[in-house]
Amino acid sequence: MPTRKSEARWIEARQRWQINVQQDGERRTFTSKTAGTKGKIEAEHMADVWLSGRISAQNMRYEQFWAEFLEEVRTTTGSANFHKHEQMGRLWLLPTLRRKRLRQITEQDYQSCINAAFRRGLSKKSCCNIRASITTSCRYAKKRRLIEHVPDMLTIPKAAPVKEKTILQPDDLKKLFSNGKEEPAFYIHAWRFIVLTGLRRGECCGLQWDDIQGNSLTLRRSVNSLREITHGKNDNARRTMVLPALALEELEAQRQQLRQKGILSPWIFPDRWGGVSNPNLVYKNWVRFRDEHGITPCTLHELRHTMISIAKADVPEELLKRVVGHSRAMDTFGVYGHEVDGEGERVASILDGLFHSLLA
Repeated sequence: MPTRKSEARWIEARQRWQINVQQDGERRTFTSKTAGTKGKIEAEHMADVWLSGRISAQNMRYEQFWAEFLEEVRTTTGSANFHKHEQMGRLWLLPTLRRKRLRQITEQDYQSCINAAFRRGLSKKSCCNIRASITTSCRYAKKRRLIEHVPDMLTIPKAAPVKEKTILQPDDLKKLFSNGKEEPAFYIHAWRFIVLTGLRRGECCGLQWDDIQGNSLTLRRSVNSLREITHGKNDNARRTMVLPALALEELEAQRQQLRQKGILSPWIFPDRWGGVSNPNLVYKNWVRFRDEHGITPCTLHELRHTMISIAKADVPEELLKRVVGHSRAMDTFGVYGHEVDGEGERVASILDGLFHSLLA
């Protein structure tokens, strides 16, 4: 039990025992209306309990704090977010900070964790993920009044490697869209659809037939690597787009393929049993397909980059952002910018012309 510097005293005018205590700049008053020594003990006991909690928080070690932070993340966010923070902590934060007291950790201590990851060869993006876990956990700690400041000067080493994006070139696109094989790959139309629309792989796996109305597609959900249904990467991910004619053709080809295989499913690109597809499995199948057909090695996300790279010279930037679900650079545009009738059809027409010329 902590040592108090004060005792409860009887306040005659209010007919109660009262004791004032202070810890880390926070002042509290505890009272008891019970007369005599019993009331004095009651008030002092309440003060001691509060002080014990404050001192315990002040002495909390990082290992205990991190466990409580992860539990908060598990409770309030998705599993994918939890696993991301858990990995950052287990690999890069706990090995250095585990036994340190939370309130004694400096901004340089956190910076050292990022620097250590950089020295191990981690990319700029991975270092940014570590920094994000640090700042997110520190905001949680500040909300609980365990610390007073959130580190805001953490930097990513300038020499941290940035992985260059690879896109499909015209010859690669012709291989992907070729109908030479009698038995097409199960996810062939999904991969083509990503190229034609710029969808994220999780968004593609989350598509249902009800999301299609005429030639319009509304993005309502996404599927993460744990096959959990989410609302998408961010607010911009929920959007409506007009589909190019080539994309509509791929949807019709997918419908026919599912019918031939006897698969009935609400999902446009389901797994072989009609359930929601795992994005990781779709990617593994893609790697096998691209390697077998001599296609430039790239990820499914880089298929999205392929579409953006092809369209950027001909589609106005703000229209392209709406199609692929990117945020707008200026808040003013986000508040006052509205889609003009016909813009969606304009983008679809431009994309059709671009891909027709490349696949000819």
